[in-house]
Amino acid sequence: MWKLISSVLLLVCPLVCADYVFAVAEKNYRLELSNPPDAGQTEAVALLKPERLRVKVANRLLLVSSRAISRHELPRQQQKLITKLELLLHYQQQFVYLVSLNSLEDALQNMAVLEKLPGVSYVQPDVLPMRTESEKAPSLLNTLYLNEQTFSVADYLALEKIWPYSKGQGSRVAVIDTGVSLNLPDLGQTKLRFSWDIDLNIPGAVPEPHQKHGNKVAGLIWAQPDKVQNINKFTLGYAWGIAPDSELIALKLQRPWTSNLLRAFSLAEQQGADVINISWLLPWVAAPVRDYLQYLAYDARQGKGVVIVVAADPKFRTNIGLAALPELLVVSSTDHQGTLADASWGPAADIAAASYLLTVSQLPKQRYEQFAKTSSSAALVSGFVALLRSWRPELTAAEIQLLLSETGTAKIQQVPQGAEFSYKVLNAQKVLAELRNN
Repeated sequence: MWKLISSVLLLVCPLVCADYVFAVAEKNYRLELSNPPDAGQTEAVALLKPERLRVKVANRLLLVSSRAISRHELPRQQQKLITKLELLLHYQQQFVYLVSLNSLEDALQNMAVLEKLPGVSYVQPDVLPMRTESEKAPSLLNTLYLNEQTFSVADYLALEKIWPYSKGQGSRVAVIDTGVSLNLPDLGQTKLRFSWDIDLNIPGAVPEPHQKHGNKVAGLIWAQPDKVQNINKFTLGYAWGIAPDSELIALKLQRPWTSNLLRAFSLAEQQGADVINISWLLPWVAAPVRDYLQYLAYDARQGKGVVIVVAADPKFRTNIGLAALPELLVVSSTDHQGTLADASWGPAADIAAASYLLTVSQLPKQRYEQFAKTSSSAALVSGFVALLRSWRPELTAAEIQLLLSETGTAKIQQVPQGAEFSYKVLNAQKVLAELRNN
């Protein structure tokens, strides 16, 4: 349980910047704003220390409590300042509230008051990590073999052997991404369980015209070209979904505020997700999100857990944020022969899988296109895990994570500086053999 250990302080520095200090789980955080918020201002860019991460902060707070809290028990002054008190989620003995106030200044200056309420564990700002500058990462100087037109996902994942057991029926996969267009021909037969726009908090998950990332993820899991064309199963040059009979939970998210992440993961759990796919990076994970992800991975679904598949960093550098959480299934990427594709590897990564795969396209006069790097590898593994959860529903998320890692093919990678390390490549044949024998 995260425990608040110090009050929030407002410090005004000589250069007219404003610092707001808060502490969670014995760790101090400092939000450094270039200027104190103006009256009525609702958002600002700040520097989060000690991470030295640029973030946006808003006129919202996350309040975590061991009991339910009602608006009428708040101090009278705070009742006037608070525009909305929303219970985002309740699990085990945790209540997580989103507290909206009139202004950013009101939010930051009232954390200390709200944290003193009986039962409150901590209060922290609603934070949106911003894109970091793309630092130069070293290259492994590997020669990669890539040809999405001739690479067979069906052979790679032994689908001819596993589909007689399951094509994903009964399993549910939540795709938290830019949205999914089910009007694309090869996705027209997809079984949609639920869709929601997290940013707007309204039904539906149709992507913006320029956004296609979520469609690419969906194509690897649900594309069924044989439903709209007269072709033989697994014909090369077509995108074949790995778990076409699984159900899609489409959650459109483009602004990963802490509150939005909690809403997305909560909706995934409410809709019975067996697998959650996250084919993108998040450089910092707030305490309430970390707590909830741990619960989802180990305790949700009557103790079976949700397999949360996350893309590793697509560059050869240390995984951070979501991709550094041990309870998540972190996936790095290889070429089509198992050679690491300049992607991250380290203690946080569980498995590496093929990338640069053929998936659906929304480009004019183009039905399929390449899906690259760890985003595609994570989606491939999510589809494979959906098959496993359908076929062997008694397996826990932790057991599946361990199974993929222990059956992976060990490979040695030389680093240009002279060192070497080993990594594991997904081996579907060994996974299948292990499940048949046990």
